[in-house]
Amino acid sequence: MIKRTLLLLLLLRFVIGAFWFEHSHQKWEWPETGELQARFARWNEQAEGLQKIYLEKFCIPNWNTLQYLVIFGELTVGLSFLFGWWTRAAAWGGAFMAFNFIFAQGGVNNHELIGNPYGPVLVMGSFAVAYGGGEAQLSISNLLQRQNEILQPQP
Repeated sequence: MIKRTLLLLLLLRFVIGAFWFEHSHQKWEWPETGELQARFARWNEQAEGLQKIYLEKFCIPNWNTLQYLVIFGELTVGLSFLFGWWTRAAAWGGAFMAFNFIFAQGGVNNHELIGNPYGPVLVMGSFAVAYGGGEAQLSISNLLQRQNEILQPQP
């Protein structure tokens, strides 16, 4: 039973890692197209309250820097999950990015949160993998730990 659970967590880790990696790849043309700036402008047209303040005071003025942070962040989270390197930190970073993206879109306070691919399934799946043992199987972290244990003399 435990082996099957770990195998499923490992599979989930690879699927979520591929999702993050692919979403990063889809954004590689953003610097040439200004897509993030256009999205912020679209979302700002219908924004209100905290979302509007967030877009106007933070996102729109910093769109150029944010596009690189999104691309690099999604790439890093994806590779981290695929290779099993710092998956817990990657889960927190991915959840933070997902929440910010959903908040900027206005999806936090309506039904769109549930249908959004960055929504609860992705965030909760990331945490399940990170804290449920997904890092322990076929990961660089586990390999280095085992290698370190072999090199350490036993008392």
